[in-house]
Amino acid sequence: MLKKKERIMELDIFRSFAIMAVLFIHATSTTLVTTKGTSSYYPFLFINTFSKFAVPVFIFLSGFVLFYNYLDKPLNKSMLKTFYTKRLLYILVPYILVSFCYFILNTYAKGKLGLPLTQLGHDFGLQLLKGTAHTHLYYVIIMLQLYILFPLFLWWFQKQRSILPWVALIGFAIQWLYTYLNKYGFHMPQAGVYGQGIKLPLPKGSIAFSYMSFYLFGALIAAHYSQLKEWLIMTWGGFKSGKGIVWIVIWAAWLAVGILNVNLYYLGIKINTLWYELVWDVHCLLSCIVLMQVSYLIYRHGWRWLSGALTSMGACSFGIFLLHPALLFLYRKIPAHGGTLEYAARIAGGWIIALGVSWLVVYIAFRYVSWSWIFFGTAPKRPQKQMEDQTVKLNM
Repeated sequence: MLKKKERIMELDIFRSFAIMAVLFIHATSTTLVTTKGTSSYYPFLFINTFSKFAVPVFIFLSGFVLFYNYLDKPLNKSMLKTFYTKRLLYILVPYILVSFCYFILNTYAKGKLGLPLTQLGHDFGLQLLKGTAHTHLYYVIIMLQLYILFPLFLWWFQKQRSILPWVALIGFAIQWLYTYLNKYGFHMPQAGVYGQGIKLPLPKGSIAFSYMSFYLFGALIAAHYSQLKEWLIMTWGGFKSGKGIVWIVIWAAWLAVGILNVNLYYLGIKINTLWYELVWDVHCLLSCIVLMQVSYLIYRHGWRWLSGALTSMGACSFGIFLLHPALLFLYRKIPAHGGTLEYAARIAGGWIIALGVSWLVVYIAFRYVSWSWIFFGTAPKRPQKQMEDQTVKLNM
């Protein structure tokens, strides 16, 4: 009988930071156009660009959770049936229903609800396949691709455990091979020549290979979690033992690379776009480590109310992710007035309302509506059940 693994309670706090970053990006998306050329542009650009670790850290967490839970379990028909049944129910069903709602909302906003049903059905089907019913739903398409690939990676890693220390490098190589081929196709790069890439049915950012370094970095941490845990949990004793220097370097690099990423866009430096992507990639990988460390600190040493609130937010994160764009859409219908400070307050208000209201709606739905999973995915387990279940909960 397999020994049950330690339940990592801090992961919901990690999710809360990731979902807040998602909302920072979406709440400030319009500001990058409206404030261009003004003194407000750089602060909004900083918030938007620095937060672009959001999707990668969610993918990292998914890789971590999946391989942490399944790496030591037998890969058989029973396991695959359970694995895919849960994801069909708690990921695909909410995705289809929410996509339909956004399709209706956006079609109405464009004044196209009067089109023939056959045309509407065709358009919805295409958007459903591509994750384009709304701008954020591409993430679910990425996750579905990763779920398809997961058993193949699991089989490989179980058969060749000697490869586990190298899986992050394998992920990095896969991602960058795809990135290079997407940009240049099978042609050698020529100076000043762009747009030679392979034409795919989905945008580059909707293909799972674009995020493979983060996914398999999560697998690496999961495979060696017992050894790496003492490096992820920051303590004063650990700091004095010599780990503190490593932690300082990681955090300093995280800040420096994040600021570099922002300023590349701010200055509009004309270099090969692969350099932009490399800086973003490194910042996201460092963000995975930093957010795990912050999550451990808050869970173990933070105020109880803060830890509890962030844990609740993280448990509701998939529902918040699905719902918040609708709230931003409605919020932006409110007429705007005033100058720079009023505009900044309006943007901050959009972030607060989109996060707060969607969190409240999802929390209440999970607590009082038994069928809320069809819209918001897996409901968080009640505290007493959490004590009995020592496995890591999968949400996003």
